[in-house]
Amino acid sequence: MKIVLPIIASFLFAGTSIAGNDFSAIDKYVNAVKKEVGLPSGTAVAIVKEGKIVYEGYFGYSNINSKKKVNDKTAFYLASITKPIFALSMLLMEENGDIKDNTSMAEMFPALEFPYIHEDKIQVKHLVSHTHALANIPLVDTLAFTGQHNKLQRQKLTSASKNNPANQLGHYQYGNEGYNILSVWVEDKFKQDWQQTLEQLVYQPLSMNHTSSYVSDAGIKGFDVARPYHLYAANPNEVMHFEKSDSTLQAAGGTFSSARDMAKFLIAQLNEGQVDGKQVFPAKVIEKSHHKLATNDLKYRDFVRKGYAWGWYIGPYKGEKTYHHFGGIAGSHTHASFMLEHNIGLVVLNNEETVAGSLTAGIADIVYSILLGKGDVNKITDSRIKAMKERWLEIQADIKETNETHEKRNASRTMVLTREKSEYAGVFHNPLWGNLEVELLENNDLKFSLGELNAVATAAKRKDELRIQFPIGSGRIAAYKIVEDKVVSIDIYGINPLAVETFTRL
Repeated sequence: MKIVLPIIASFLFAGTSIAGNDFSAIDKYVNAVKKEVGLPSGTAVAIVKEGKIVYEGYFGYSNINSKKKVNDKTAFYLASITKPIFALSMLLMEENGDIKDNTSMAEMFPALEFPYIHEDKIQVKHLVSHTHALANIPLVDTLAFTGQHNKLQRQKLTSASKNNPANQLGHYQYGNEGYNILSVWVEDKFKQDWQQTLEQLVYQPLSMNHTSSYVSDAGIKGFDVARPYHLYAANPNEVMHFEKSDSTLQAAGGTFSSARDMAKFLIAQLNEGQVDGKQVFPAKVIEKSHHKLATNDLKYRDFVRKGYAWGWYIGPYKGEKTYHHFGGIAGSHTHASFMLEHNIGLVVLNNEETVAGSLTAGIADIVYSILLGKGDVNKITDSRIKAMKERWLEIQADIKETNETHEKRNASRTMVLTREKSEYAGVFHNPLWGNLEVELLENNDLKFSLGELNAVATAAKRKDELRIQFPIGSGRIAAYKIVEDKVVSIDIYGINPLAVETFTRL
């Protein structure tokens, strides 16, 4: 029997729990944080125990302007939690005889040339465990942000992979390259988008009906997509300018899912592939997905990381061996974790990331304290509320300082251009990044568009240079090259930390 907890604030949808554990502390904590911050962004929580969902809590809005409440059908952008889902699909392909964990890139891409790497040494297990030692920012950012790609371009980008000078094969270094390279192979192998293969291998068998790696599926499947919000924006209550589209969803971070669907995914992890008494995935596949492939020594908030499996970090949390993966990008913060020995797990999804990181850490502390019977939950909850109030004061101060710094910088700089402003407009091309369009607006501003990224340029320090602040990442410098009184190209600094990217005028 489910007990519906009382609504604590008018904009919150209260949680539900199954008798056996009292999870009311979660509602108390989340409600307190939402009230303190004053931004009613969405948070969805699901707890699993012994093969069942024992708590669901839905708070705030998926769309603040339309006051659309978060519910069990709301799909949040998972970001990097896509990795363990995609890694599982690779193991299912291995089970079906399509590939092996030691298949090399040379075997995967016999028709492609790799001028910068030893493709015969890099294997599937390296690509899923971040031990491939590759660097390919154009591939990563094109698939995740600009969206300027088709099958031929994705193969060209894959071929451009280089060795990371700061790493070596077999050593762990987190990144998105490996999963993106595997997705290029998947689409060639199965003659369809990697999203369709993932749907067939994972989402459909688990009946994840409110999950997709296509944003456009929301309308078709009848679920709501949580819109992204950012506290550093001029108006945090407005949806972020940059939102994910079908062309910017990628295998390293390209899935929308509900808390209830992700709970099913965790149940399969905890119960050797069984969900509701049905053997959805082979037990040996699930078991292998938990095998450590890489060693690391890291920590994210309270979660210690000593290893990396097939898309899962491994390490102690509250003294217990825990598998976990989180996702984070402007407008999204997500959490998935589980403890095999106790058959318990947690999903937390947010459509905001600044406060959500601390909020989620507090939820995890409260949840696992309850499930493991460790500590006084009331004291832990009160302590977390106090800590969040202090953290919110720090965030507010940082937002104010950041905005003031930007204003002072822009006010102190004057745009120095040696040609007529119209001459700086046009279309510029880079063989890996695609077209960079520069448009002179009616108000005399220069607008830069790189695929789905766009920004109005501001002044930089040097002449014939402009500063571009795309809605993701740090600012870039666009340095124009002028030859014989003509603008011939633009060098972009900051778009690729490993190189300066030149865009030539078409």
